[in-house]
Amino acid sequence: MRPDHITELARKYVDYDMISTHTELPDFPVPRVRLLYTFLNHREQYSGQLTEAGPLAAFLVQLGLDTHDMIDVEDRQKEEQEMRSRQLKVLAGDYFSSVFYQLLAHSGQIRLVNSMSAAICEVNRLKVRLYNSLKRMLLPAEAYVKERVKLKMTLFLSFSQQMDKSVRNVWDLLLEELSHCEVVMEEIKQSVTSPAERKGFAYLKMLESATAEDKERISRDSIGTGEWHQLLNKYTIREQLLTMLGHSADRVEQLIGECQGDKLRAELAAVLEPVKMALAPERQMIQEG
Repeated sequence: MRPDHITELARKYVDYDMISTHTELPDFPVPRVRLLYTFLNHREQYSGQLTEAGPLAAFLVQLGLDTHDMIDVEDRQKEEQEMRSRQLKVLAGDYFSSVFYQLLAHSGQIRLVNSMSAAICEVNRLKVRLYNSLKRMLLPAEAYVKERVKLKMTLFLSFSQQMDKSVRNVWDLLLEELSHCEVVMEEIKQSVTSPAERKGFAYLKMLESATAEDKERISRDSIGTGEWHQLLNKYTIREQLLTMLGHSADRVEQLIGECQGDKLRAELAAVLEPVKMALAPERQMIQEG
């Protein structure tokens, strides 16, 4: 079975005209799902049901959690389209998050239902902690990234006991580094598209290192995209994020090299390939700029 088969299976639960017409969904958690699938697929005691149902359940639960994160909670009057989009995000997130019970029960993975349910509770606890820290502005930029990495890892760590003991350590380390790659790529994207967002690595980093005048500028609701990009360049935010991404990608390659078996290493290298493809043009743009 191909690793992207899990994404194809998930579309049965995701591709609805009502959703695509009236709202949008977050990016699919493909790197972590492919990593999970690869390790389950190489277990000594192979289980076809677990290898398919487990990653599919993780895909849908993570998508549900991420969809709920996109819900606009601002207390303001919303137009009909905004209200419909919000309602669909609530319903879609609930639906995605609930399907995993059926998937795992039908495949006989009752213990995994319990461990995933506990992981979902932990994810929500970590989200509340992160939200409160951001609200009180008590979180350094690097700590913010680490907290986001924990959020991406937690659900998938519920599968650790399903792995062969010989690979659990490298599974945990690869999951952490790959989650870090995902977070940093999202921060690069957000830094460009959300100049007024009062969270994120770029905003927090500039609050730590900017001059008093520049801190006042980034705190204004009226800051424009051009002005924001000037500050990004001035404080080398993109360069810092690319350096972080490069270090994590290199660490993933190192960990892959420590795995046993040519086939396993080749499949894990394919999981990293989208990260390397995203990193290459960004590095080139920085060099040319």
